[in-house]
Amino acid sequence: MIKSDDNANWKDNCIREVRINYLLSDQPRTKVSGPNDIAEFVRTVMVDNSREQFIAMYFDAAHCIAAYSIITIGTANQSLIHPREVFQRAILVGATAFAVAHNHPSGSTSPSKEDINVTKRLREAGLLLGIEMLDHVIVTDKTHVSFREDVLHWGERQ
Repeated sequence: MIKSDDNANWKDNCIREVRINYLLSDQPRTKVSGPNDIAEFVRTVMVDNSREQFIAMYFDAAHCIAAYSIITIGTANQSLIHPREVFQRAILVGATAFAVAHNHPSGSTSPSKEDINVTKRLREAGLLLGIEMLDHVIVTDKTHVSFREDVLHWGERQ
């Protein structure tokens, strides 16, 4: 038998916070029409360019950013990404599509093998869940590269 005090402690010990930053409803929504818009938005929300940060943007049906989340902040040259963290938030906000981006503090926009692999995994998971992946963009202070346009050349469905 569980006592009410034990039940309260159980709840306190088992609740995890999921951080999602919703845009205020009175703010104009940012419509994303390509990788330039993604890179511009990411530069405004990145908290520190000395370490890799992986950011997910969640879109409504009109491809306007409804919410975003800094999924992880890593080291100077890597971040650990798992689809679970990206899609947990996508489902919570009711996203119809998403895009991800991360920075390369080195200033290079060349994707690593890990960058390519995580992009493929996220895209496959999105197809399974019915949440379209619009792009993955590598961002530096002055430039960016789009996986959709420059790296993987994916179509709407493959």
